[in-house]
Amino acid sequence: MAVNTSLVRVAGTGELSIATPGTPEPPDATTALAAAWTGLGLTTEDGVTLARKVEKEGTAHWQRITPARYIIKSHELSVKSTFQETKAQVLSAYFGGLVFAETATGSKKYRAEISTVPKSDVRALCIDWTDAISETEIYHHRLYIPRAEVSETDDAQWSRSQEARWGMSFSALAPPGSSTTLAVWLTDDPAVINGLGAPPALAAADKS
Repeated sequence: MAVNTSLVRVAGTGELSIATPGTPEPPDATTALAAAWTGLGLTTEDGVTLARKVEKEGTAHWQRITPARYIIKSHELSVKSTFQETKAQVLSAYFGGLVFAETATGSKKYRAEISTVPKSDVRALCIDWTDAISETEIYHHRLYIPRAEVSETDDAQWSRSQEARWGMSFSALAPPGSSTTLAVWLTDDPAVINGLGAPPALAAADKS
């Protein structure tokens, strides 16, 4: 049995950020995001749910009852989270591009219209999370999706016993042109590279 307790990862903290589609990929998992990115802020303790679905359909044959091969019908990658900050960026994403404007200059009163005709609202998306195992062993992960759109929203309930929550699912969209990159995962975690999974320092210590 091959087990390695040093491979257990916990997404202790993180944040989702959005930008205009086409915003360049960040250089790595630790560099602060450029000013073009806006964080969506606090989320519920459930954090983020990443879902990947590849739909396949088996070929049917007269001579065989099992498929000879599978044909890929669709590929979906989605990110779901429930946001707790009621602010412009969150409301805009939830309502598909909603924009508030001051009713009169200096009035400090704002108005936005929710259209009867939903429109496409494509964003670039970054999901950051950090696992701080110890003071010297900290790993960063960043998932960059060049083009994504809110594909589903949860019911938003307003009550005296709970903060307003905005649950949303972002689905990755096909890249433009000839690119086949749906998303990019950036990290400084050595477990994704070396076969044993242990950080180099730990691996060296085990051999001594």
